Amino acid sequence: MLDSDIGLEELLAKARAGGELPPVPEAEPALGDAYAIQRAVFARGGAPIAGWKIGLTAEPPRIALGANSPAAGRLAAADILAGGSEIEFSGAEMYAEAELVVELARDLPSAGAPYSREAVAAAIGSVRAGIEIVRSRFAETGLPLGLLVADNVMAHALVVGEPMSQGWQDGYADMGAVLERLGEERVEGSTTRVMGDPLNALVWLANWLCEQDGGLKAGQLVATGTCTGATEIHGGDTVVVQLGDLGKVQVSITNSAIEGDKK
Repeated sequence: MLDSDIGLEELLAKARAGGELPPVPEAEPALGDAYAIQRAVFARGGAPIAGWKIGLTAEPPRIALGANSPAAGRLAAADILAGGSEIEFSGAEMYAEAELVVELARDLPSAGAPYSREAVAAAIGSVRAGIEIVRSRFAETGLPLGLLVADNVMAHALVVGEPMSQGWQDGYADMGAVLERLGEERVEGSTTRVMGDPLNALVWLANWLCEQDGGLKAGQLVATGTCTGATEIHGGDTVVVQLGDLGKVQVSITNSAIEGDKK
């Protein structure tokens, strides 16, 4: 990495550890360097990868950022919470997204040929409704692609409900999704918003990781992409996500001592 990228790694590491949120840098790293920064910052936490999030799974944001593919971020076990949990408001802004979450039942290691949809579907264990909580480690959220990736695609937490099934079902490709910020807002969407079918996003991740980080591993969870877009949330909110008639999950956002404190 360039010296400026090492400086960016330090900024992000301090912000993730609870330091003040830095302003958005004027320069952004190249995509390969951005993933190297993401990897290095995550490694400082000392925890293995317990899950992945996939961002930019809809075409409009990819076009807006000049991205040729979705983007991936890492999750530690401490970032993954059960439905009904509480999350403290932190950072300048926080957002919630409705997600279809899958758990890997077996490894999808680096392979000589790309994984097919059938092979990836056969590796899926439980399928769940999820709420992804996203926030930036910078003082603003409007980031160019390189900084978005370096900032772990703004991954903060993933809240997961009880299993809707064991194994993939064709109906998950086109399932209605609703995100409610109780008493304030209701957003409707669909799993089709995720690359036309969330399984397409998982296939992309499985093949991308073959070239990057050794593949997906059994037990890892994957938030496949937002079904509803991003809804801004605040301390005191309760967020509920419903996927079809099968999956439901809820999270409460608690106030910090001073809402918006930099964490």
